[in-house]
Amino acid sequence: MKKLLVCLLALLMVLPFAVACSGDSDDQSKAGSSGNAGTLTTPVADLGGREINVLCWDFGTGNKSIKGYTGEIMYDENSSNSVDLAKKEVVARVQELYNCKIVGTLTSNTNETIPAIVKEQVQADNHEFDICFDNLAQASTLALEKFILDLNTVPGINLKDAWWDQNAVVDLSIGGKNYFTCGDINTFDDQGTWVILFNKSLKEKQNIEEDFYQLVRDNKWTYDKFVEICTKNQVTHDSNGDNTLDELDTWAYGGESFNIYVHLVAAGMKIANKDEVTDLPYLTVSTEAQTTYTALTRILEFYNDENTVMIADSPTYAAKFPWGTYNPFDETVHKAFIEGRELFYMGGLFNLVSLRDMAEGQEFGILPIPKNSASQDRYYHTVSHNNASVMFLPASLPAEDLNNIGLVISALGELSKQQVTPEFYDIQLKYRDARDDDSGEMLDLIFESRAFDLGAAFNWGADANGWGGILGQYMNLDPNVASRFESVYAKSQLALEEFLNKIK
Repeated sequence: MKKLLVCLLALLMVLPFAVACSGDSDDQSKAGSSGNAGTLTTPVADLGGREINVLCWDFGTGNKSIKGYTGEIMYDENSSNSVDLAKKEVVARVQELYNCKIVGTLTSNTNETIPAIVKEQVQADNHEFDICFDNLAQASTLALEKFILDLNTVPGINLKDAWWDQNAVVDLSIGGKNYFTCGDINTFDDQGTWVILFNKSLKEKQNIEEDFYQLVRDNKWTYDKFVEICTKNQVTHDSNGDNTLDELDTWAYGGESFNIYVHLVAAGMKIANKDEVTDLPYLTVSTEAQTTYTALTRILEFYNDENTVMIADSPTYAAKFPWGTYNPFDETVHKAFIEGRELFYMGGLFNLVSLRDMAEGQEFGILPIPKNSASQDRYYHTVSHNNASVMFLPASLPAEDLNNIGLVISALGELSKQQVTPEFYDIQLKYRDARDDDSGEMLDLIFESRAFDLGAAFNWGADANGWGGILGQYMNLDPNVASRFESVYAKSQLALEEFLNKIK
């Protein structure tokens, strides 16, 4: 025992000198020395003062329901918001450890979109921007023309690391390549996750006795149950007494045509599934047409019930609140929920910030999208192809820089997992915005069951403006499902085949 004690004391005396003589150990100790942050496992490198330029789309442009968005990695310098403070600390640590400067640019210039900027950059063989964030629909336009990199080829990035969303990595791979993904480095992928919100005050006012949270726990939160609650309680009514049922009245459910597709995903279906061997997509309707048609017909029966459901972009409200002059969502379903005149509202989690402005006495809760049936294996939650961010890298980045850029990205992801995600998820989403422990429990379930659909991202068969593709048939209120799909199937299948040829 005495000999062992002497050896331990000797080791303790020598250890500080050993650490001081080791450059790697010194970097590691610095990485874990700031505030309440954990240890950084990503290798540290000296970038010699290099500027890392980040380009991000401004998702909040023109939307009353999206508030406070400052970009991915970026933050409001003067903000006291805990998420901004966490982002600020992460960026400061990475700049110090890697001897670099991280500069963010937030853009909403529709005349020069991020895909246009990236194409111009690659064609000119420059590297003005190093890291880009945009939605899936935009990022997908860059993948097949070699304008963005396969992230698996970037040294310093390992997509199996815990700070990357593994559902996204698996679902968005194409033939083993990952052109875009998301994780702890960005937060607007979380905010672009679709959920159902319910008004607790209106629920009580309508004497609805079911405990919605308990329905989820008991595996009884199904599509049929959701429809039953909306229809049997006579929630929708002419509440302002003008003998007209419109956006100023009270509704059981408010949403948009995109939510038809959301229900289909919630039933465990997608526009495109992937071959297990080749990892290449195929149109689900090509092998499961009748299953698709049956599911959509069932959903549309409810969505076309104008005495129960208010659809923001239906012909009625699209004509009344045309885009450009109005935002039809803000003027109809969002406004009704804010004012306490809507029991259920389906939308993205980005809506939560604006719900802090709800009328006095109005409280809301968060629920998963209902399962198709109780026998379904799990929940499935849509991540929007238009209103959620993914990360991608321009193909013109110098080869000699890739390792360092990859290390910076990994460090930002790892430290964001330790500092930003807890602040964003546990504090802002679960407690500040959700306001109750039950909704926090529901959020855990929702984020565990997110699904990404290549069919929505690439929308095969669409024109340059995104119209006429296969996605549109999944969010169309026309009940003539089979004939609609038959009218676009050949064009969409041909576009998919051209896509696959480019991949190969």
